[in-house]
Amino acid sequence: MRIRLIASDLDGTLLDPDGRLSERTIAAIAAAAAAGITFIAATGRSFRTAEHRLRPAPALRTVVCSNGALVYDLHDDRIDRVNPIGGDVLRDLFQRLRSAVPELRFGWETRGGFGVERDFGRKPGDSEHDSSLFGGPQELSQVAEAIKAFVAHPTVEQVELQRLVTPHMPAGLNGATSGARFVEVTAAGVDKGAAVAALAAEWGIDRSQVVAIGDQMNDESMLRWAGTAVAMGNARPELKALADVVAPSVHEQGAARIIEQLVAAIES
Repeated sequence: MRIRLIASDLDGTLLDPDGRLSERTIAAIAAAAAAGITFIAATGRSFRTAEHRLRPAPALRTVVCSNGALVYDLHDDRIDRVNPIGGDVLRDLFQRLRSAVPELRFGWETRGGFGVERDFGRKPGDSEHDSSLFGGPQELSQVAEAIKAFVAHPTVEQVELQRLVTPHMPAGLNGATSGARFVEVTAAGVDKGAAVAALAAEWGIDRSQVVAIGDQMNDESMLRWAGTAVAMGNARPELKALADVVAPSVHEQGAARIIEQLVAAIES
């Protein structure tokens, strides 16, 4: 089956360890586009922290952001769709989690920016610091809807934190980890896999014609859905176990190598 769509994670996958696109990766994306393959990025990042990293690749237009909650058009600088968490649902989520694990601290991403509670992400022994981020409501009561929620604990991180909080989350909400210390929560039915599947259906592309590339557990839904699942050499073991192909690591430009191989297979 001819490959028509490649969906790639960013951090630990498409971006180099410094958080940039290498010249080789930019060239690989351009070659894919020239070969008739649609290339999209699918990231846990917000569109604000993703878009400037991706602009050096003019062949890349569509970005699935915030673990599938938002789709962004790089060329037109436009949000195409959003699947948010309602404000009341967000507050219920935080109340339930805090009742179960009082040490938790929370944050939220909105269309306007970010907000976090005091001491969000602070570890024992850290000096006091201002945790507020830019643009978003800084009081939970002011949040009408959130693109994504963040859950942090002073000592428990990543997959272990996900296992701790998931049993206490309202039914349907999705929790995932992307390599950061905290857990990221999206609305019911919202993850990278669902977002990529919706775009593929819109473009008339069968899942058998899709390759997904990733390294963290927030990529799991995307890799499980795609016809061909590629885990990076630096991926979590759980992701490698379900992958059809294990690429070289991000330090070896593994994503660019996979894209080059897919293009070469079409051209041969």
